[in-house]
Amino acid sequence: MGVALLTLFVAMGVTLGQTTVILAHAAFSISFVSVVVRARLQGSPRNLDEAAADLGATPWQTFWHVTLPLISPGVLSGALLAFTLSFDDFVISFFNSGAGGTTLPIKVYSMIKFGISPMINGVSTIMLAVTFIALLIADRHQSLSNDTGQVGADRS
Repeated sequence: MGVALLTLFVAMGVTLGQTTVILAHAAFSISFVSVVVRARLQGSPRNLDEAAADLGATPWQTFWHVTLPLISPGVLSGALLAFTLSFDDFVISFFNSGAGGTTLPIKVYSMIKFGISPMINGVSTIMLAVTFIALLIADRHQSLSNDTGQVGADRS
């Protein structure tokens, strides 16, 4: 996929840089995100959207006040999945970053060529800690939305 996107950008005459890296990672991650969000959207009750429309809400109001809060755990999960996949993907970054464009995976790869230094260990520890904290926040958000997301359900 990295080579295919590089070929597309070169054929279009786009200068490689930060923009092409962002576009390449978005193109790579969108399929994963859409599967997660779509699954959450299919699991949400449609009668709430219909009730909002019956009460006079516009489609945008229905989306912002009814649909988005219901699917927010899926959106958050998709965002975390996209971030994790994007953060870890060396090949797409390498092929689409251009001259002088450096992402963290490319920097770590270039540092490892000269031997493992304490800086690499520190960066790895920070990455692990940030990932763990993000997972805890997502789990907390998921459990809170599951507790409050049972609209109309019998809680007895």
